[in-house]
This record gives sequence, C-alpha cells and structure tokens, in this order.
Amino acid sequence: AVRSQLQKISSPTSPFKSNQREFDFYAPRGPLGVVIESTPKGPRIQSIYHGSPLLGIVDHGDYIIGLDDLNTKGMGAAQLTRLMAQRSEQPQRKISFLSFAGATKG
Repeated sequence: AVRSQLQKISSPTSPFKSNQREFDFYAPRGPLGVVIESTPKGPRIQSIYHGSPLLGIVDHGDYIIGLDDLNTKGMGAAQLTRLMAQRSEQPQRKISFLSFAGATKG
C-alpha cells in the first residue's frame, strides 16, 4: 500500500546552496514520529523514530520548509511542533522538505 504521494517542487529563490531538492510529503493522520530542532536556517529533522510514516522519506538534517502551504522557514522547533500537533487529526498534512543530496547538512 502506498502511504503517501511525493511531489517534487522547486524554488529558484531558495537561500540554500549546493545540491538540494525540495519535495512534499502528504502525511497521514496521527503523530509523525520525528524530533525537530531549531537552527538559524529553520526547523530541521533531528531524529526519526522507528515506525514513523516519514521513515525512508526524509533524513536526519532535512529542513521542514512548509506545512499545508504555510512557510515554516522562520519558525522554531517548538512553534512548528505545536502547529503539527494541532493538525495531527486532519486526514492528511502537506509537509514540504528541503533535502541536500550528497551535501553536508548544517
């Protein structure tokens, strides 16, 4: 069974450099099973729990740049975590990520 749909998006004005890829993940209802950390560049995946719907989709160090089309780049981890929890009972949530393929995340 397919857990979600991935959709590639692009942003020519992204402040991040190097090999990067932006994509959306449509997360199911319930907890996401991730720990988010605050960084100067925005909220970032610190760790992913076994059983998370994001396991195999995102990596440690990927940035969360959007939630349901809301720009999250300026949010801290606590603010984003609260927002995700408030929306956890929606049938699905659109989460946008910025991932660095083969680049140092930091």
